[in-house]
Amino acid sequence: MNKGDTGHLNRAAGWILFLVGIIGGMVMGMWSFDGPVPAPAALADYSSLPRRLTRLAHIAAMALGITNILYGQELPRVRLSRRIRHIGAWSMVAAGSLMPLFLTLAAFGDTRWKFALPLPATASLVGVGIIVAGIWRPKETV
Repeated sequence: MNKGDTGHLNRAAGWILFLVGIIGGMVMGMWSFDGPVPAPAALADYSSLPRRLTRLAHIAAMALGITNILYGQELPRVRLSRRIRHIGAWSMVAAGSLMPLFLTLAAFGDTRWKFALPLPATASLVGVGIIVAGIWRPKETV
């Protein structure tokens, strides 16, 4: 498969998100359980909202990363117009990029960013809805 094939965007974005999630987890691990690096002041309390948002951002990057990889593998198999596949692909990339970003901004900056979370959630809904619709009409295999 080459860069021009359907699904490459999601596979590439997914692996990047997975990498970001791993790095984020490693950073958080450095300050967990009295680790070698003290936690930032805003994240010192394990049960605080900023700390929970940071952990959720890490998991969101991992989960939406693997979801994008799976999406990219499935997308070439569905019988949908190129335009609809394109919308679905970019919706999933937006979901994977914006969800961890908004969660991190809410944790380290202004917690009002949490009110932007319906945007990536809606993008995910659109992308998954498109792939589900396409699965009902798979391409014939030879």
